[in-house]
Amino acid sequence: MPVISVVIPTHNRCHLLARALDSLPPRPDGLLEVIVVDDGSTDDTESVVRKSGREVTFLQQAQAGPGAARNLGLDAASGEYVAFLDSDDVWLPWTFSVYRQVLGQYPGAGFIAGSPFWFTDDSEIAVAAVAAAGELDARFFPDYFASATHPIWLGASCLLVRRHRRPRFEPSHMNAEDLDFALHFGAEPGFVWIRHPRTFGYRRHGPSAVGNFTRTLQGINHLVDEERRGRYPGGNARRRERLALITRAVRPPVVEGLKRGQWRQAWHLYRRTFGWHLALRRWKFLLACPALPLLSTSAGMGKTAGETTQPSYG
Repeated sequence: MPVISVVIPTHNRCHLLARALDSLPPRPDGLLEVIVVDDGSTDDTESVVRKSGREVTFLQQAQAGPGAARNLGLDAASGEYVAFLDSDDVWLPWTFSVYRQVLGQYPGAGFIAGSPFWFTDDSEIAVAAVAAAGELDARFFPDYFASATHPIWLGASCLLVRRHRRPRFEPSHMNAEDLDFALHFGAEPGFVWIRHPRTFGYRRHGPSAVGNFTRTLQGINHLVDEERRGRYPGGNARRRERLALITRAVRPPVVEGLKRGQWRQAWHLYRRTFGWHLALRRWKFLLACPALPLLSTSAGMGKTAGETTQPSYG
């Protein structure tokens, strides 16, 4: 079986990093390489790594964002495949064995995506263990673009890719860098989507970068820019599939921006992708968005004094 390198970027999350390291299998027979990249932390990150009781390649850099940290880990990786794990997420007890099973079943796969188990407290992992019963449900596609009609959720912690392609993350602080990565990797032969069991625990908590709406808008606009500049692979033959994947990511922040009252940013993204949504016949989105500001205003007028709207994105 090929060696898997696990790259964990982290910034001031030593208490969560310890849990992430503990979630990795302790004796993977030399088939698991662990790389932690400290992105300018000022806490006890290095001490946590040293006390983890396992062999870890520990790298440090001045704070440059998770994308740059993952790229540094990629440069240091020696495994045939590279898996990514954010320091606030965890592998589940069966993750490594599931990856091994998938690689044995689809030895030519270049890109594999797992599925998240959403949790807020570690005690909920036991629920995932009960839900894990059953056989492996994995679907094979010629490449990632070919899966465009399926509602596949992507996050960095669900990605497993063949390293020889030297994939890169956008080195910035934007959100959606994982989808940008996948789109650049989209024509790589052999994509596998693991539907069951869940392959990692996605921790919901306040300080998560996903909750930063400004970074989300920055990231989604970057996807639009990359497509318009022709930087994703596949050419005109795969354009419709790329647009399906990109617009699926566009719709939630546009709706959320309108609900938040950030109309200028939301309408800017709406207008930039109007033609794409029209070509894909996304009528419900195109027709509903113009009504949202009016509905939001009416809802706000109906609130009693002291009430505020608490949006939740990401």
